Amino acid sequence: MVEDDTSIRELLVELLESEAYLVDSAVNGLEGLKYLQTQIPDLILIDLMMPVMDGYTFRSEQLKNEKWSKIPTIVMSAESSAKEKMKNYNISAFLSKPVELDTILRTVAAFL
Repeated sequence: MVEDDTSIRELLVELLESEAYLVDSAVNGLEGLKYLQTQIPDLILIDLMMPVMDGYTFRSEQLKNEKWSKIPTIVMSAESSAKEKMKNYNISAFLSKPVELDTILRTVAAFL
């Protein structure tokens, strides 16, 4: 999970762990990319609007790496135009914030 908002990140980590998922988290895209250099997760859940490196840049870098590009990636954003902007980023799913917790669980389960 890559999310800069501490309260959202902690809530989602807790939610997913309560469903028996093993969750690692990063606070921005740069941290997320550093994580990918040592671990290949089964799924990435990422916010778009973050400091240091946003989700757009993260996804662009992710797609350049053959191993990383195959990881299902779910994007979350409150940005109204983000879904349209993400069309060329080959994402697995897009969730508009605020997102219902059940929707997150269903979407994650669909890709794992």
